[in-house]
Amino acid sequence: MSGRRKTAVFLTVLFAIVVLFSHIFTAAEADHDCSGEDCPVCQVVAAVENAFKGLSAAKVSDSSAFVLFFAAVVLVLFAADEVLRSTLITLKVKLSN
Repeated sequence: MSGRRKTAVFLTVLFAIVVLFSHIFTAAEADHDCSGEDCPVCQVVAAVENAFKGLSAAKVSDSSAFVLFFAAVVLVLFAADEVLRSTLITLKVKLSN
């Protein structure tokens, strides 16, 4: 695997983990005891919600967008490995006339 591909896979997995933990934090702190107008938990939850609204180009829910994104990453990882294995050299195709 090339260095660029490893970096791309690492960044994709990192992004998926950040999205997952952001959703978990938002769900866990949905019913917290708010301390007032300047509640830091409410500010973080609002920032996470605004970030997901900004990331979503289509009007789909965040959880379904995450599921589609994760499924696409898994399909690309498995399909790319198979495509890279089946080259003319690995198939032993003779190209002379």
